[in-house]
Amino acid sequence: MNNKNQKTSLLEGIINSNFLLLNKKQNKNLKYLKYSSNPCLGESTLNVHETIKSIKQFVRVLQFLKNKKNLLLHILMNNKQYSDLITSFFEDRTQNVLVQSFLSKTNISKKVLPYLIMLSSPLNNDKKIFKSIKEKNIFLISKINSRLEKNNWGSYKIYNDLTDFKKIVFLLVIIDLILKKTKLYEI
Repeated sequence: MNNKNQKTSLLEGIINSNFLLLNKKQNKNLKYLKYSSNPCLGESTLNVHETIKSIKQFVRVLQFLKNKKNLLLHILMNNKQYSDLITSFFEDRTQNVLVQSFLSKTNISKKVLPYLIMLSSPLNNDKKIFKSIKEKNIFLISKINSRLEKNNWGSYKIYNDLTDFKKIVFLLVIIDLILKKTKLYEI
């Protein structure tokens, strides 16, 4: 697939998954919003360029990790239904994906490269989560939420709400397409 087809496929996936729509009305004028809101629908529309830019950052991190020998993917999700969906999605593919509502206390080998994806929860000044991240040597963090945060703490952010089932499936497909040929899936 050439580069033009990949860009078209990404844009079609973003549109088909309603990834550009926020279900909650946004009062603030953000760089992420194309216009403040649609009064008829009660939804806000995201800026296409900002959204694609943040998704490309997410893809680049996954492409970087694709070539690593030992990868452990932590996915933090508070919604039990989505958590079960993500767990069942990765169940047949690998044992190196942990889907949790908090970081577990299990020790990770120093040879493993951990990557944390936080879905719907911000990385606040929570000392417990910072301690867990430090103990597990997690240096790559991506967050996907619609909360305004003054400090991203060195993480990559995709501004979006994950209240729609199609958005979660869209993200899982992106992760699967990029990582399916790595050691992550061969273990």
